[in-house]
Amino acid sequence: MNFQNRVCQKLHEEHAVVIAMLERLAQTIARHRDSAPDAKDPMVAKLLNDLAAELPGEVERHFAFEETELFSYLGEAGNQDIGAHLTHEHGIIRPIGAALVKLIGDVRAQGFDAARWAEFRRLGQDLHDSLVPHARKEDMALLPMLDDLMDSEKETQLYEKYVEHM
Repeated sequence: MNFQNRVCQKLHEEHAVVIAMLERLAQTIARHRDSAPDAKDPMVAKLLNDLAAELPGEVERHFAFEETELFSYLGEAGNQDIGAHLTHEHGIIRPIGAALVKLIGDVRAQGFDAARWAEFRRLGQDLHDSLVPHARKEDMALLPMLDDLMDSEKETQLYEKYVEHM
């Protein structure tokens, strides 16, 4: 999917990265459903590092930008409903992502035991099941709407604002 609007293209690219990462998470959970993996296994360690590095940006910076800039822009254009719906979903996803990142800190320090693995699986599955459809929904509804609606001056302003805070 390609967008003419750089803001939409950037958000779409971030969605693709997070979806791929969450698919790796789901595969890891499925592969180790019966027993906890070794947190130092190179593939598991890379996944933990990627999640810890990417989720705060995706869940905080990305969501905050959408809520503050994009949903308000759409609201001013007369479409408050999509912003309200997606903001509600952000409210569900944020605490799951934050809890998973916190747990990853514990796992990196202490490894997985049965309780940490069960919690990791639960949070990971919840995050996958909420964030993947959310990102796809934004790609299919929000971003095309913005791509059609936003003029080049507003696009430049918002793009510069977004990449400045990366």
